[in-house]
Amino acid sequence: MNSKLDSSKDDFRRIARQRRDALSSEERAAASLAICGRLIDLDQFVDARGLHVYLPIGSEVDIRPITNLAWEMGKSVGLMRVMPDGGSQQFQITPGTEFRTTELGILEPINAELFNMEECDLVIAPLVAADLQCNRLGYGKGYYDQFLTQFPRPAIGVAFEAQIFDQLPVDDLDIRLDIVLTEQRAIQKS
Repeated sequence: MNSKLDSSKDDFRRIARQRRDALSSEERAAASLAICGRLIDLDQFVDARGLHVYLPIGSEVDIRPITNLAWEMGKSVGLMRVMPDGGSQQFQITPGTEFRTTELGILEPINAELFNMEECDLVIAPLVAADLQCNRLGYGKGYYDQFLTQFPRPAIGVAFEAQIFDQLPVDDLDIRLDIVLTEQRAIQKS
């Protein structure tokens, strides 16, 4: 990898996390609800048989209302579990799923069945930063880039407006999202 590109990505990650963390808990809660409202209005959500979600940690956009609504609508819901070898497995979660906290502070399911990716019509992806071309920076481990390469699906990123940049440094391994939703707008891949 290009170390200059990597350090530039790290700079954007640092700035985006500082901006996100600077939002008050009230601002994050209100913005998260606005983002969820935008998401449920999309045909991609309404028409999806199943969706793949993440569980928010720290100051990430809280999409738990989306997960709850998906269950109420009878949709199947999948969640990534990172494996010790660096790969991932997808598990179906339900309101009764139990979780444990990993060393990284991530909740992972412990009593869940494997998720049938054939039922997954939409991925809601976490991100640290995004740009106006729907490029996404995650935490730098490449889990979602690998996942979206293995399971190409419509993918929507959710972020606070403070995490959006005009342009991010990207490379050939970075997967673009179809849409990035913020509390203020929907950014479409061109």
